[in-house]
Amino acid sequence: MKVENIRLDLTLPGPLQGTLNTTRPSVSWKTVGDEKNWFQHGYQIRVRYNNENWTEYEEQMSERSTFVSWPGRDLRSRESFEVSVRVKGPAGFSDWSAPVLGQVGFLAGQEKWPAAFIAAKNQPRAEGPTAPETLFRKTFSVSKKVVSATVWSTALGIYELEINGKKVGSDYLSPGWTTYEKRLLHQTYDVTALIDENVQENVIGARVGAGWYSGKFGFDGGLTNIYGEKRAISAVLRLVFEDNSSVEIVSDNSWQSSPGPIVAAGLYDGESYDANREIPGWSLAAENGSGSWAGVDVVPFETSRIEPQTFPHVTVQRKISPKQIFTTPKGKTVVDFGENIVGFVEFQNATAPKGYQIQFKHAEVMEHGELGTRPLREAKATDTYTFKGEKSGESYAPRFTFHGFRYCQVEDVSKALSLEDLRAVVISTNMAQTGEFSCDNNLLNQLHDNVIRSTRGNFITLPTDCPQRDERMGWTGDIALFGQTAAFLFDCSSMLSSWLKDLWCEQELKADSKFPYAPPVTVPNVIKYMKHFWDDQISAIWQDCAVFLPKKLYDSIGATFVLADQYESMEKWIECIPKIPGKVRWNKDKVPHQLGDWLDPEAPPENPFQALTSAYLVADAFLYQVLCYMTEISAQVAPQNKEKYAAMAAQCKSDFHDAYIESSGQLSSDSQTAYALVICFGLYKTSEQVEYGGKRLAAIVEKNGFKIGTGFAGTPFVAKALATTGHLASAYSMLLQKECPSWLYPVSMGATTIWERWDSMKPDGSINPGEMTSFNHYALGAVASTMHEVIGGLELVSPGYKEFKVKPQVGGDLKRCRVSHECPYGTIVSSWKIEDGKFSLDVTVPLNTRATIELPDGTQSETGSGVYSFECKA
Repeated sequence: MKVENIRLDLTLPGPLQGTLNTTRPSVSWKTVGDEKNWFQHGYQIRVRYNNENWTEYEEQMSERSTFVSWPGRDLRSRESFEVSVRVKGPAGFSDWSAPVLGQVGFLAGQEKWPAAFIAAKNQPRAEGPTAPETLFRKTFSVSKKVVSATVWSTALGIYELEINGKKVGSDYLSPGWTTYEKRLLHQTYDVTALIDENVQENVIGARVGAGWYSGKFGFDGGLTNIYGEKRAISAVLRLVFEDNSSVEIVSDNSWQSSPGPIVAAGLYDGESYDANREIPGWSLAAENGSGSWAGVDVVPFETSRIEPQTFPHVTVQRKISPKQIFTTPKGKTVVDFGENIVGFVEFQNATAPKGYQIQFKHAEVMEHGELGTRPLREAKATDTYTFKGEKSGESYAPRFTFHGFRYCQVEDVSKALSLEDLRAVVISTNMAQTGEFSCDNNLLNQLHDNVIRSTRGNFITLPTDCPQRDERMGWTGDIALFGQTAAFLFDCSSMLSSWLKDLWCEQELKADSKFPYAPPVTVPNVIKYMKHFWDDQISAIWQDCAVFLPKKLYDSIGATFVLADQYESMEKWIECIPKIPGKVRWNKDKVPHQLGDWLDPEAPPENPFQALTSAYLVADAFLYQVLCYMTEISAQVAPQNKEKYAAMAAQCKSDFHDAYIESSGQLSSDSQTAYALVICFGLYKTSEQVEYGGKRLAAIVEKNGFKIGTGFAGTPFVAKALATTGHLASAYSMLLQKECPSWLYPVSMGATTIWERWDSMKPDGSINPGEMTSFNHYALGAVASTMHEVIGGLELVSPGYKEFKVKPQVGGDLKRCRVSHECPYGTIVSSWKIEDGKFSLDVTVPLNTRATIELPDGTQSETGSGVYSFECKA
C-alpha cells in the first residue's frame, strides 16, 4: 500500500492549482494498493516548515483519510511548507508518502497587501468593444544569487505577466470574475527560473485588458465600466537570496505604461490585434525605445478584499485541427472543428503585407448553409489580426477573449493563412475529470460526452449558463440542478466552493433589499447594474442553490467545512422565503413570479416559464427538499437547529399534501415534472401513493411517446423516478427516444454539447426562433446522473463515497456498460455485460471503503476493498 494524492483543504498542490486561504488546512490522501478488505487503522502526518527538519505529529487511530484536522502550528501568510503522510493498516505502517508542497496565499488578516494598483495615465474609458490593453513594465537589478522568486498578483480587469520577455504561468483570464465589491482573487507564481542574475537589469511586465471588470458585459449588448473605469495591475515580486535575505519589487508610481497591440478586447465581441503596434522586447531590459512609455496613476482600491485563488486556473486543455473546410452558398470560407468548444483560434507563421487584415467570426452552428450567428444576439464573437509584414511569418492567439464555437468563418481574401494549419484552442478551469461512462449504445455515449464538453465549456472560473452569447452569467438555478452531475464528472469542488463565497457576498450586499439576504439569480450579481426585473425578485430552485449546491458538494467529497462555511447563507435564505401565514409554503401574494419548470418543451419559445406544471407546486416541492437538506446539514454543523428544520419539513410535507395531492396520489398538476419531483423528493405519504404516482408518470410518458415533457426542474429526476418506482422499461424508452423532444434528439442532429432548449435546432435545420437559444448549456445534461446510477448502477451511500452501492438496472437492449468515479478514496468501477444468457459484473472498491453489491436477480453482497467479479442469470 502507498499513500498518494495529498490535498490541503480543497486545493491540490502544484502550479496553477491555487493556494491556501487558511492558516490551518485540512489534509486528505488516498491509499492505493491491491489489498482486499483493507481499512486504515491510523495515520501520522509530518510537516516541514521553511526547509527546517520534519516535525512528526502524534499518530492518530482513525479510519479517516479525508479532511483530517491540521496537526501543526498556525501557518503564516505567504508561507510555503511540505506535508507527508503515512498510514497504518493491519500489517503496520506504510512508508512516508512523497512530500507535497503547500503554499499559503496572501492573508489580509495577517499583513497588508504591499503593492499599489496602477493604471495608465489618462487611460481612456472602455467604450463598447473598444477597450484596449495597457502594457506595464518595471526594471530591477539582481545583485546576489536568487534561490527563489515568487509573484503574487491580481488586476482590475484580466491580465498576463511577463518577466524578461517570457510569459509567467500558462493561465488565461486571471484573476477571473468574482464579486469585486467584496472579493478579488490574487494568483501566485513561482518565477525563479525567469530571473536572470547575469544581466544588469531584469524586467517585470504586465498586460491588462478590460475583462469582466470594465469591459462590455450584460444583456442587450451589455454595459461597460460596470465595476470601475480604470484597468489596473497590482503585483508583488519577492526575491529570496542565497544568504536568506530578501527584497520585494512592488507595483507603484515608478512603473511605466504604454498602449499595446491589442487595440480592442471584449469577452463578447472578441479581440482586435494590430501587430504594427507591437513594442519589440517590451518586457526586456533592452527594449528599443519604440514604445510610447509614460507614467502611471495609482488607483484607490480596498486591498483587504484581496484573497488567494484556491482553485485551478483557466488553462489550455487541448488543441483541435480542422475537420472540414468549405465554402458557403454566399461564398464565405468556413472552418469546421468538428465539435462545439470554448476557446479561440490561433495561427502560426503566416505571411501577408503590412496592414493586411484577417478576421475570424465564430458560431456554434450553421443555418441554411451559412454561419448561424443569431443565437449570439449582440455578441460579435470576432477576432481581427492586422499584419506588420514580417517576412519570416507572424503568429497570433487571442489573450483577452473567448468564444463558444464549432465553426469559424475566416475573412482572408488574399489567402495568407493555410487553413489546415489553424488550431482551435480549448480552454477551461483546469479540473481533473473524475467520472466516466461508456456502453454499447453510441448515442448514449455521445450524450455523455456532450455533458462533459458542456461542463468544461461553462466552467471558466465560475459555472456559467452559456459561453457564446451576450450573457455568460453564473445563473444559480442551472448549477443548483446540475451540481450533483458536475461533482461526479469533475474535481470541481474547489472552484464551486469559491463561487459559493461570492453567492454569500451577494446576499450580504442585498441585506436591505426587498427580500433581505436573498441570493441573486446570477452570481456575481451583474444584472443589478442593468436594473433587470429578476434582480429584486426571488424564485425557488435559483435561490435554492444556496442550499442545494453545498449539499451536493458535501455528498460528493465529504467536506463538512463546505457546509459550515455556507451555513449562514443557507439560514438567511430559508428565513427570507415569504410563507403563507400558518403554513410552510411559498406565499404567492408576496412572490407573484416564479421561474418554475423553466423551458418546459410545451412552453412558447418567447415565454419559457409557461410550463405545464404549476410553478408553485414546483416551488413548494423544492422548499420541502431544501428543508430536508437543512435538517441533514444542521445535524453535521449546527445540531441545535436540526429539530427546527425537521419540524418545518414535516409541516411543509403536510401542507403540500393539502394543496396538491389527492388521497389516491393524483397530483393537481398531472405532468411529468410534478410526479418526478414528488416521487424523488419523498413527498408521498404512503407506499400506495408512490405506486400510483409511478404508474401515472409511466402512463403520461407512454402517452407522450416516451418523449421528454420536463424543463429545468423536472429533467434531473424524471427517468430516476420511473426507475425507482418499477418502471424501468419506460425509463429506458425515454432515455433512448430520438424524436424531439428527447435527450438523444440533439445527438441525432449532430450535437456535440447539451442544448439550452430541447429543440434549439428544428428538424429542418433552422434555429429555434426564441430570443435565447444556446447550443452549449449543461442544465438538461443532469440526466447523466441517472445514467451513472441506473445504467451503471453506482450510487452514493455516505458522503465522499466512503460507502456506496453498485446496483445496475439493465434494460433498453444494452449489453454492456462501464461507469467509473475517482472519489476521495480512489477509483470506483462498475462494469457489466450480458453474454450467453449470463450477467457479469466487475467491481473495483478502493481501499478504506465499503460497498454493497446487488445483482439483477436480487442477490446482495457486502465487501471492502478489492476487485471482484459477480455473475447471475441474465
